[in-house]
Amino acid sequence: MGVAIRQVVKLSFRLTALLCLIAAAYLVAAIIGTVWTRASAGAEPGPTSQSILILSNGYHTDIALAMIDGKPPDGLPVEGTDLPGGFANVRYLVLGWGSEAAYTSLGSITDLTVGTALTALAFDRSVMHVLPFYGIPQGEGVYQVDLSESQYRRLVAFIAQTFTTDDTGRSEKVIGANQGYGDVFYRAEPRFSPFYSCNVWTGQALRQAGVRMGIWTPFFVQSLEWSLTAVSK
Repeated sequence: MGVAIRQVVKLSFRLTALLCLIAAAYLVAAIIGTVWTRASAGAEPGPTSQSILILSNGYHTDIALAMIDGKPPDGLPVEGTDLPGGFANVRYLVLGWGSEAAYTSLGSITDLTVGTALTALAFDRSVMHVLPFYGIPQGEGVYQVDLSESQYRRLVAFIAQTFTTDDTGRSEKVIGANQGYGDVFYRAEPRFSPFYSCNVWTGQALRQAGVRMGIWTPFFVQSLEWSLTAVSK
């Protein structure tokens, strides 16, 4: 029995050491990904065409796009009939990507449970959250980023291709899922994981638009805000 116990203890130490090594490697990679910034080629800076807003609540980020003549930006697969209040008087659409299990059940970070977190990290299905905003988002945690026409088109195209759509280009609404603010959830891609989180999605969207951001930003929004402070107003 003593030999068996010693073997279990040794195995436990080895597993603990392995987990610590993986965690340390993840941390180092995330730090490098935060401070090593780049922007995707192809979207050249130029005269400002549109200003977008990045909204941070301390652990999650959204991208706010202004409505254009009462409609979403061209190519964004969001229909007014999907929103309880339609597009009437909406000034911005606030868009965020994340885990279906976590995103559709959390009102705030305090609602997060161990079970929900584990489900999200286990390559959960993803959703796109669309929230109509009737004013101009402002205050702490709001970052304005000015884009050229080319950069703006690339950003909208990236967001649009995140939606899961059918052969007609129609997005798939998640029936019954909302946070009670006239919002809606849609099916999205790819799957959520420890390596591709909501803040990784936001960073990739901005890089795709030609904005210089960290190459991998998995942490709470601090990994994004480090770059945003340099490129925003």
